[in-house]
Amino acid sequence: MRPDGAAVVCRELEKTYATGTGVVHALRGIDASLPVGAVTAVVGASGSGKSTMLRLLAALDTPSAGSVQIQGVELGSLPPRGLREVRRRLVGYVFQRPSDNFVPYLTVREHLRLAAHDNESRGLELLRALGVEHRRDHLPSALSGGEQQRVAFAQVLAAGAGLVVADEPTAELDSMSGHDLLALVRTLVGEGVAFVLATHDPDVVAMADFVLELEHGRVREHGTALGARVEAARPLARDGAEPLLTVRDLRKTYRRGSEDVHALDGVSLRVRAGEVAGLMGRSGSGKTTLLNVLAGWETPDAGVVERPAGTSAEPSWTEIAMLPQKFGLMEELSVGENIEYPSRLAGRREELRSWTDYLIDSLHLAELVDRLPAETSVGQQQRTALARALALRPRLLLADEPSGHQDAVSTRAIFAALRRAAEAGTTCLVATHNEAVAPSFDRIFRMESGRLAGGDEAAAGERRLELAP
Repeated sequence: MRPDGAAVVCRELEKTYATGTGVVHALRGIDASLPVGAVTAVVGASGSGKSTMLRLLAALDTPSAGSVQIQGVELGSLPPRGLREVRRRLVGYVFQRPSDNFVPYLTVREHLRLAAHDNESRGLELLRALGVEHRRDHLPSALSGGEQQRVAFAQVLAAGAGLVVADEPTAELDSMSGHDLLALVRTLVGEGVAFVLATHDPDVVAMADFVLELEHGRVREHGTALGARVEAARPLARDGAEPLLTVRDLRKTYRRGSEDVHALDGVSLRVRAGEVAGLMGRSGSGKTTLLNVLAGWETPDAGVVERPAGTSAEPSWTEIAMLPQKFGLMEELSVGENIEYPSRLAGRREELRSWTDYLIDSLHLAELVDRLPAETSVGQQQRTALARALALRPRLLLADEPSGHQDAVSTRAIFAALRRAAEAGTTCLVATHNEAVAPSFDRIFRMESGRLAGGDEAAAGERRLELAP
């Protein structure tokens, strides 16, 4: 431990990026000292500079001005080889997108063996603590997003760095998995490991020893409470509406080595026209598979999917729109151009201009319309993808974890936009593990191990009218 007890010291730290529309000041004069043997939560709205700061702390980028030291090593003066050595010995980094943490052709066991320098027992112990030991012989692509997130964390911890920097480590996790991860973090803090976690999760903020709040690239001197529950527009009664989407006995099985994974095991449900319905459950429960089947992206092994009357075999964006966990934005188009792309293809840009303007404003994207997606945060990219999905006012929207990378303010904006879309005729089915948004739904379907929980009652879903604030 250093005499001053600091794992990280930043002095007048600045980072700017040149873009096609000018210079973006991602960080402005950051002064901070982050202690060893503690958890520091870096918080702030999407686009406030959290991910930029973490990349500097992880020696993945260098500052434009100022100083950043990791365990006494000044990063700004190091050549690329020196930065690689810092990443190898001093700091571990967990990327915000789970899939970015892996080599696609290596199994989980092989990743951990490399990270732990052939100390396989250490890696398996971490997998066991995080509830994913049974995935040790699978490729990353065979894991759900939440399982990838836990394995990525285990991989970094297995390397034994004294500083662990993680960008939204619980964003893909259900509450139970998130609790397991935070319990492991607290155990390692007791062993002297320092954690710097960028987060929107109030549970992470609550367990942190220190909180550093950023606002427009600066340290905010007087922070606000971030643990408030998500307030939602009151759900509307839809009991008299006809089903827009009906699913009967849907089944989907994947073969993983010698194992059969029943991703969907007899799922039946009805989603009524004009409602915002929630599909809730733990990571790996089958939510994404169900959405992919409903969108026509995957073919079920058995069962019936009755989509809206008149829907074509390959639905257009006016019929069914999808917000996937991998957003699929076109990198060469600006934020505004991505959002307008469906209406341009349909020749309806002028007709839908007021609706497009509403989506851009309500989802807090107005200042970003001329930027490329790579020049925005992951949360901003997710809201851009949602605006694009809603651009043609589709009859059915399927949204996979739309609040996964959002702060509380942005989450409220997302569900307000979904409610507005539903009132205009778009039925929404939203997959999420975020219990804080449950009051936003008219109806909830809960999934466990490929099944809807609750037996015969599951087909009707939980009515949210009695649970709304």
